[in-house]
Amino acid sequence: MAVHNVAIVGLGRVGSAFLGKVLSRGDLLVVKAVSELYDTEGRRMAQEKGVPVMDFSGLVSLGVGLDIIFDLTGDENVTQSLRRKLEKAGNTYTKVAQNRLARLVWDLMGEEGVMPDLGMKKSQAYADMMISESKETDPGVKA
Repeated sequence: MAVHNVAIVGLGRVGSAFLGKVLSRGDLLVVKAVSELYDTEGRRMAQEKGVPVMDFSGLVSLGVGLDIIFDLTGDENVTQSLRRKLEKAGNTYTKVAQNRLARLVWDLMGEEGVMPDLGMKKSQAYADMMISESKETDPGVKA
């Protein structure tokens, strides 16, 4: 079985739980780095385990040494920023994965436990999409 090198961005409640799960399964995924601005449980866990904590530029500088960057911030702007930085660096190999893929990986790793929810539900995403489309067709629509 191949081992994949990953980074995790956002070590709040969800990211910290995901980091703990991934660190417990070093046979599948190796955490090469994490990115977190604040002093969170996940950041402290990463530091205790010797996982480098760095900013986005540091992650991008790892180049193709990273297979996947899991963005668990829940902020689409972070995802887009990471993708732009990777593109600017000419890195077409490393992919940015969001919460849904992390949840799939969590489930595929098996064992017990449930990955915490970011709070975004399909119905909310659908409502946000409808509001966005309404704004494009009728500038008078307010969110």
